[in-house]
Amino acid sequence: MKRLILAALICIIPAYAYANDIRVSVGEVKDSRGTGYFSELEIKLKVMGDTVSDAKGIKVKVTRAVDDTGRELLKDEERSADFTKPDEYGTGQAEVTVKLKNPARKASVVKEISGKVSIFSPKKDPNAVATVKDFMSGSGKPLQHPALKAAKVEVSVLTKKQYEEIKEKEKKQAKEKAGEMAGELGAALVKAFGSLFSGMMEIGENSVILSIADPESKVVDMEFMENGKRVKNTSSMRMGDVRVYEFENPMPQDAQMVIYLLTPQSLIKEPFKLTDIALP
Repeated sequence: MKRLILAALICIIPAYAYANDIRVSVGEVKDSRGTGYFSELEIKLKVMGDTVSDAKGIKVKVTRAVDDTGRELLKDEERSADFTKPDEYGTGQAEVTVKLKNPARKASVVKEISGKVSIFSPKKDPNAVATVKDFMSGSGKPLQHPALKAAKVEVSVLTKKQYEEIKEKEKKQAKEKAGEMAGELGAALVKAFGSLFSGMMEIGENSVILSIADPESKVVDMEFMENGKRVKNTSSMRMGDVRVYEFENPMPQDAQMVIYLLTPQSLIKEPFKLTDIALP
C-alpha cells in the first residue's frame, strides 16, 4: 500500500553517540512522507552529560543525513538554528529538533545522521557574561560593560516612546514592501501581510524593551536578576534588533541584566554520529 502521508511517533531507540561526557541519542521521530509543503522528517535529538548541566545553550549542526536507499536528507537551505536552552531544572539534558527532507518511500531507516554539537558554557570564560547593574536607569543610552565592548555588542533600554517611533518606521517600511509585492501576491494576501506588521509587538505595562546591535550574533541569552534571584519573564518577542520582555510586575529599578555572549573559550564543539534510526 502506498503511503501518501504518514505521521507517527516512536519511542527512544538505542542509537547513541559519545564524545567526552557528551552523549547524543534519538528521541522522537516524526515521519510525514508526502508531497505537501509541510512534508518532512523531524528527529528530536537528546543531548546529555555533565557539560550540558553547566550550559546556557545547545546547538546541533547536521552535516550528513542519508536513508538506507542512499537518498540525501539534508535540506538545501537551512536557516542557522538558535541555541536551545537546556532543561531549566539542571538535569543535564537538552532536546534539539532536526528537520530533514522526506526519506524515500521504500526507506525503513535513516542509515546515518552526523554532524557537530555546540555547547555554550559561559563558566569557561569570564568575558562570556556581562552583568549590568541598575540597567533600568540608563534608558535610551547604550549599556556599558567591557564584555559588551569586546563582543562589539550594543544594548540599549528603550522607553515606550522610543519603541513606538521604531514601530511606526517598521510599519511604514512594511506597507511599502506590501505595495511592491501587490502584483505578485494579490490584494487579500497583501492586506494580511500589512496587518501582520501593523499589530506586532504591543507593549504592556511591565515590558522591558531592548534595542540590540549584534552584527556577529554573539548574544546567546539574557536574564534578569534581583537580589541574586532570577526574575522570570512571562513572554518575549523579537522584531529585528528590538526585543521585548514582559513581566508580571514592574522591573525593579535596582535589578541586574545578565547578558550571555558567545566567545571562543565558552564554546565546546564535539562531533556526533548516529546510525540505523528506525523510521515509523
